[in-house]
Parts: sequence; C-alpha cells; structure tokens
Amino acid sequence: MKHYLVIGGTGMLQAAVLDWNQEGHMVTVIARTEKKLRRLAECAAHSERLRTIQADYHQLESFQKKLEDVPPPDIIVSWIHRSGNSAIQALCNTYGNASKRIELFHIKGSSAHDPLQNYVPHYPDTIDYYEVILGFQLTGSTSRWLTNEEIVKGVGKAVKQRHSRYIVGTIEPWNARP
Repeated sequence: MKHYLVIGGTGMLQAAVLDWNQEGHMVTVIARTEKKLRRLAECAAHSERLRTIQADYHQLESFQKKLEDVPPPDIIVSWIHRSGNSAIQALCNTYGNASKRIELFHIKGSSAHDPLQNYVPHYPDTIDYYEVILGFQLTGSTSRWLTNEEIVKGVGKAVKQRHSRYIVGTIEPWNARP
C-alpha cells in the first residue's frame, strides 16, 4: 500500500483519487473547497483510507502548516497552477528531508512545453521529480482540450511509467492548440 498526497484532487483528478483509493492505497487530498472534499469522501470505496484537508495553496503559510500535519507520502500528484509556484516549492521543502524517497508528479498546463514558461522547483536528491504536461487533442483539422477522462488516464500512465517528462495528448504544433 502506497500513500498518495494529491493536491487538487477534487476536480479533474477526482477519478484518479478514487481509483487509487479503490486499489487500497492511502490517499490524502488537499483542496480549496470543503464541499468538494465532502463529495469526494462520499464517493470513496474505502473512506478509512481517504483523508481530506481543506487548504488553499495561494495562502502559503496556512498551506505549509497543513502539509506539516501530513506524514511523508510515497507519491505526490500536484496540480497547482503557475500562480502557486511557491506552493510547489513548499512541497519540496516540507518533504525534502524525509527519511524515504518521494516521487513528485508535477502536473502542468500545455504552456510548460516552453522552457521560458516552465517552472521547475528546487528539489533535493530524496525527491524524484516528474513533469506531466497536459496538452490537447488534434482531430483532423480541429483541436480541443483534453477531457477529464483523458487527463486521468494520462496521469495514471505517467505515474506508472515514471518518465522525467510525460505529455498527455500533444503539444505540437503549438499553433494548432484550441
């Protein structure tokens, strides 16, 4: 049994959280909305292995205090927008001194393919850092953003395959994005 810490697991990643819970893993979810956390808990197959914590990563001090109450996880799946880069760094700082290796899957929007827009936190040797970039789908001459189902499947594959950079969908050609 692994311990997953999921930041932003009540939206597009909810199905992944429920899958990991169904598989018997301990899952801690930090999200901004108490109502969505309650709804998530109601859907969990094993509620005793799901811990929900209400915190907003934009409120950095409060977010860090909540992290300190969470034992070091095995896997962190973090969907934190660029406006929360300091929260990603806080994750690395909080768990960087853990006595075990931690895998951090940093989920990013499609613009992260551009090195000038791609934020990578400073992380210690005890953290294995992976980028998961969410792109788009090309269908003939049109394009569309990924569905939640495609995102969940892609994130699941990224966690299993452990590539340093995993792209869900496509990011090329850039001028074809929706």
